[in-house]
Amino acid sequence: MKLLILGASGVLLSSVAAIPFVAERSTTNTTVGIKESLFNNFKLFANVTAAAYCPPNENATAGSLITCPEGVCPQVEADGVTSIVGFGGSNDTTTTNIKGFVALNPVRSQIIVSFAGSGNTIRNWLADFSFVQVAYTITGCRACTVHSGFAKGWAERRTVILNAVTAALAAHPDYKVVVTGHSIGGAVGTLAAAELRSMGVDADVYSYGSPRVGNAAFASFVATQKGGNYRMTHENDPVPQILPTWIGYQHTSPEYWLTNGTTTTDVYEKENVVVCEGLGSEGCNAGTGLIPIAGDAHNHYLGVITACQGPVAW
Repeated sequence: MKLLILGASGVLLSSVAAIPFVAERSTTNTTVGIKESLFNNFKLFANVTAAAYCPPNENATAGSLITCPEGVCPQVEADGVTSIVGFGGSNDTTTTNIKGFVALNPVRSQIIVSFAGSGNTIRNWLADFSFVQVAYTITGCRACTVHSGFAKGWAERRTVILNAVTAALAAHPDYKVVVTGHSIGGAVGTLAAAELRSMGVDADVYSYGSPRVGNAAFASFVATQKGGNYRMTHENDPVPQILPTWIGYQHTSPEYWLTNGTTTTDVYEKENVVVCEGLGSEGCNAGTGLIPIAGDAHNHYLGVITACQGPVAW
């Protein structure tokens, strides 16, 4: 694993010149424990995100049930979540092959947009696009830049998702829009939520093990939009620590850090979540460091979130 990370560092160094460097001093306010209702939401949307990895849901037809192998997404199946549209998978011809679905949860009155992570190794996926940032030109986001690969991933799914959400809201105007995603899917989900909000949709976003998406201006913009931002990390998961701050990337705030377990712990309590607030906070996951690398922590988010695909490799 150390050799692979060194390889990734070479990509970092080759890309620095293409990214505007913005120095930011991090400030962190840390609290321990969250409300039971929020913790239950994290568990629910981890279930939803796990379902995005399951192949049958990528090509699910409108009205069909979102399903998983036994034990992978029991809350989703109990709620009778139904597909609006699926995307990605083995027959996909896009460059990034971002996969997932848009669905309805009639029990909780939710329109859900869920993104799985990369089917390839994270290191190779990021290397395909280097770490170059591109301009993010959404209204109100000044001097914003985002990772070129995440921007490409969202661009390739944007039309089908926005059309599906718009139609679902027309049919269910009282439903809440929630965007979920794991790993690279969490990064693309952040872009999806930001654009939905710019359209006047009060969308919440729940991400698990997301890498940094863009620069400090982008992170600040997302944090101030209407809609909840719930970015969860786990122990010393290395993925949230890549796309580093020293080449101009910054995380959104706040961060909800699962801790006081091991890299493979699946069962936590609300008291095991540490909340770090502040742009570029270093009091939670970022403070654990990349060495030793704990790849297992990336696959375990209140359950094995990658169960349908297998562990995300490096």
